[in-house]
Amino acid sequence: MSQGEYAHQGYIDAMYKFLKESLPQYQFSEKTVPWARAMHTAQMGGPYCLISAFYTPERAKFLRFTEPYGYFLPLGLVVRAEDKAKFAEFITASDRINIEKLLADEKLIIGLAGDRSYGPLIDGLLAPLLASDAPNVHKAYQDESSKILVNMLGHKRFDYMFGYPSEMVFYEAPTIKLLFYQIDGSDKLLEGRLSCTKGPVTDAVFADVSKLVTRQESFSVFQGAYERWLPEYLLGPYRQQLAQLRKAKF
Repeated sequence: MSQGEYAHQGYIDAMYKFLKESLPQYQFSEKTVPWARAMHTAQMGGPYCLISAFYTPERAKFLRFTEPYGYFLPLGLVVRAEDKAKFAEFITASDRINIEKLLADEKLIIGLAGDRSYGPLIDGLLAPLLASDAPNVHKAYQDESSKILVNMLGHKRFDYMFGYPSEMVFYEAPTIKLLFYQIDGSDKLLEGRLSCTKGPVTDAVFADVSKLVTRQESFSVFQGAYERWLPEYLLGPYRQQLAQLRKAKF
């Protein structure tokens, strides 16, 4: 979070500060670039480490990942609070959105970022809609697509979009109240991991970073900063999921 009123107050900023202070033997240089460029640069090699890249088998071909430093709520549904009643019929018994049923409703329009992947489940359900140029799909291709989409949602250009809760809180205008719903079948917490390009130049730093993220201090730094960007009604469910995950692991 490098610009705006809350510049350098995000959870990635907190983790970066923690790394710099904990590893004074290294000289850090920060670069903020569009995500596609970050992935391309890492793929080309060089001494790069990333804080916010989620693990995928494709990325593991050119990045090595640490153990988790924390856990994120997954991508979910963002709607205007005033439209809550419109989505009641799509809420499951576990208070999740039945996304397949929702996408089949042509009366409700979805806003999408033109070049963004939303994960295997959602991408698979969106594929036939995109292939048929479905009338209930609105696509945005601008830079900072999340910011643009939240603004358009607030101005009623469409009815709902996909996003992370922290994105919603960060871009939400003071005059527009938004709501976040988790999606049924895509509601597992995501692992936040540090990653570095592969090669002898990053061997030492990756080894030191890998040790660092297993410390309780690392979890505390991340969680304290991350929860600041969650709406209050999500704190309880998030902490409950986190407790269940840790209980299952330990």
